[in-house]
Amino acid sequence: MQRAELSARLVEASNAEREALLRENSELADVQLAYLLKDTCLDGWSGQTARALGAAAALQSLSRLNHDPEIVALSHWASGLAALVRGQMEQAIEKLDDAQSLFLALEKVHTAAATQVSKLIALAMLGRYDEAIRCGLRAREVFLAHNDPLAAGKIEHNVGNIYFRRDQYPRAEEFQRSARERFLAAGDQIQITKIENSLALTLSAQHKIRDAEQLYEQALARAEAVGLLATQAEIESSIGMLALYQGRYDRALDFLERSRRKYLELNMPHVSAMTEREIADAYLELNLAPEAGEIYERVNQTFSDLGLRAEEARALLSHSRAAILMGQTEKAHSSLAKSRELYSAEGNAVGVAMAELTQAQLLYGEGNYPAARDAAMQSQSILAAAGTLKHSLLARWLTGECARAENSLNEAESRLKAALAEAESQEQSDLASRCNTSLGLLAQTAGDRRAAEGFFKQSIAITEELRAPLPAEEFRTAFFSDKLVPYHAMVRLCLEDANDRVAEAFGFVEQARSRALAEAMGGSVRTNVAPRDQFEADLMAELEDLRHELNYFYHQINKGVSGDATYSEGEMTTLRRALRERETKTLEIMRQLQHRGEGGFAQVEALDIPALQRDLGADTALVEYTTIGDELLAFVVTDQSIEVVRRLGSEATAALEVGQLRFQIDALRHGAKRVRRHLPDLTRRTERHLKSLYDLLLRPIEPKTGTRRLVIVPHRALHYLPFQALHDGSSYLIERREVSYSPSAVILRQCLGRDRRALNGALLLGLSDEQTPRVRDEIDALKPLFPEAVALLDRDATTEALRRLAPSADVLHLACHGQFRPDNPLFSSLRLGDGWLTVRDAYNLNLHCELVTLSACETGVSAVKPGDELIGLARGFFAAGSPALLLSLWSVDDEATAQLMTEFYKELRQSGSPAAALRQAERRIMETKPHPFFWSPFVLVGRW
Repeated sequence: MQRAELSARLVEASNAEREALLRENSELADVQLAYLLKDTCLDGWSGQTARALGAAAALQSLSRLNHDPEIVALSHWASGLAALVRGQMEQAIEKLDDAQSLFLALEKVHTAAATQVSKLIALAMLGRYDEAIRCGLRAREVFLAHNDPLAAGKIEHNVGNIYFRRDQYPRAEEFQRSARERFLAAGDQIQITKIENSLALTLSAQHKIRDAEQLYEQALARAEAVGLLATQAEIESSIGMLALYQGRYDRALDFLERSRRKYLELNMPHVSAMTEREIADAYLELNLAPEAGEIYERVNQTFSDLGLRAEEARALLSHSRAAILMGQTEKAHSSLAKSRELYSAEGNAVGVAMAELTQAQLLYGEGNYPAARDAAMQSQSILAAAGTLKHSLLARWLTGECARAENSLNEAESRLKAALAEAESQEQSDLASRCNTSLGLLAQTAGDRRAAEGFFKQSIAITEELRAPLPAEEFRTAFFSDKLVPYHAMVRLCLEDANDRVAEAFGFVEQARSRALAEAMGGSVRTNVAPRDQFEADLMAELEDLRHELNYFYHQINKGVSGDATYSEGEMTTLRRALRERETKTLEIMRQLQHRGEGGFAQVEALDIPALQRDLGADTALVEYTTIGDELLAFVVTDQSIEVVRRLGSEATAALEVGQLRFQIDALRHGAKRVRRHLPDLTRRTERHLKSLYDLLLRPIEPKTGTRRLVIVPHRALHYLPFQALHDGSSYLIERREVSYSPSAVILRQCLGRDRRALNGALLLGLSDEQTPRVRDEIDALKPLFPEAVALLDRDATTEALRRLAPSADVLHLACHGQFRPDNPLFSSLRLGDGWLTVRDAYNLNLHCELVTLSACETGVSAVKPGDELIGLARGFFAAGSPALLLSLWSVDDEATAQLMTEFYKELRQSGSPAAALRQAERRIMETKPHPFFWSPFVLVGRW
């Protein structure tokens, strides 16, 4: 056996096999073999970590068999490299120092210096920068004296990286360029690849974007060609961060996800944690603050455990920004203080300045504008001098914004315009959008409407451009949540204009309403896409396992709530904690699968108002509510006109009245029998609130609608209001006209445009339990109403049957227990025979039906996110393809629901109109059960 073959076998062998191989080939167990193993370890530590660790273990075995001092020294060197792979920096330094001492004792000065190349990395990771630089420059002198420019270049590369970590970019570039020249002269493709990645990172930090992109492209191609997996991961991470810097969020998530997967494959926990932190940074830019915060919490601990002070400081700083967005002031202060302390210990003035900038943001959020402005100005000078353009620009914008908030108009205008010019010249779109919004508000205050309009429209244009390529619905919804100010401001400006700009104002309202849902409906988004590789296949398998576990916990918790099982308070808390952990993990994996999205969203065109008016026809009016400040107003659209009704009242007043109404209705949710003798009294109380809400919301509007059918587009708290039950003093609204709902006018047009089907084939699924004992009666009554009906009850009413049969159904009726989850609305669900159908599960049903009815409790309740994005069961079924949904706004009465559904479908089969059928059914139930709790919980959303 040759030494090369023995070395290769030792690297791959187990510990016991290594000992046997070395004993069997003792004549080859010498210094030459030791150097072969060291080279394998050195070549593999940053790319083929398993081989590097195997080589280090083999060298330890060899040093136990052969005590030659040079072999022992090589063993220490390899052990130091292995510690680097594992993120154990202190141990790496100790082993590399031992190796250096032994080589010096052997008078192998050049080899001793070579050990210090790796030591620099460990020292830098621990934040011991000055020591690292001194160590590196001493080693460089040795290499140059021994005519070894390649090794000198490696030192310069690492020294440059240290300056980069300290945010001293010009010095970093100086050393990295010198190293690159040495590597190019030597023709070492591996080192050229690594240095080009580092240099590109430094150039991008100085906003030399074009040069950086070219270097990244070259470096990634080389890394792939020579099989440097870790270097590929590092370059992809760098490309992702550059894309984030440019506001190209889809590209950022794509490349950061690629990087994370490679590091996980390589089992390099410290760099994997760094990439996770960068993904959290991307989430933070997209306003996914809770999701980012969870990642920061996790990686902070990793960095702390590994002693990676600089990484911990950066993660803590980002964590404080996430806490600011979540309103967690105490958490923000504590994370910020610790980050500043770590940066100070590092001697990193730029890091301290970034902490000061975050402090300014925190003070601004607290309304302390003078202190915020001082902190922003103080940080800006340091950040600008260091070349950290994006943070410097943020400080400049914040300084101007604080001046605007303090009403220092001239100073604010000067600062904001200068910041805007710089942001535009440097292609910092997100900051340009902020500057435009601030300048628009400033011009509005000064009474310059024309200038204000220009700034707001430019801000809107930037926002639309930035959000367009985002790869997932969740990212689009979150990103948009803090970008609504210019849209709302344009509504105000249009309505205050002396010219007739009501239609234009309505267009801006629509542009900011339920956008992500409209795009999901237009793009037929699915969450069950096929995996592109084994990594994604494994993630999907984990999702399936989590789904089974979630069903188990849902079942156990439901048994505890219903009384079918006796759990202590502590046991219920444990069950809920376990459930929440699995829900969080499920959402995390689903986001991870969406990082590398390939589209799926259709860009929904702006609302075509004339087309909407044609769709409404002569018999339908659309009433869309919105607010300007706290003023509640409504747009009324008919085939003849579009008008606005101003000053309906205060949004706060309306929300309070809706809350009081819901309190009255909820008094009956735990069983009407117990309060039946009080029903007349309860009905009168409920009617008082319904009259008050009618006077507020509808009385000023009804003269403009005539006798037309109403399509209501609610706003915020109004989504929880049954408009059909509003009372004018003599009758309920539903007694006079049909009423339906839509999340937006754009979504209404999408629903109206979907293919129509004859109402022949129905899929009826029912699952009875203690809360819904009349389900079987309900299904049995409905089945004869359809020529072709498939009825599945209890154990047969499974999610698998639903997925298989739903695509061919004309009507889909689900009668089962439903639950809305205000704490986690994407996990609002329906209980079927084999588990729970959540919002995300509903997305994948591939519906082509005319109507979906969810005959269960709270199926129409949604969390209302900024921009009136509704997160609940309705979202899932709309995205799956249904043009109309019949849903409930509260916990329904089982007997009344069974009667209402029978009446509804009888009418539907005759009229073909869900809105007309619902009106007749509710009027019939009203005759025997006059309290609105019984007859008005169900609302029709979508096509009437």
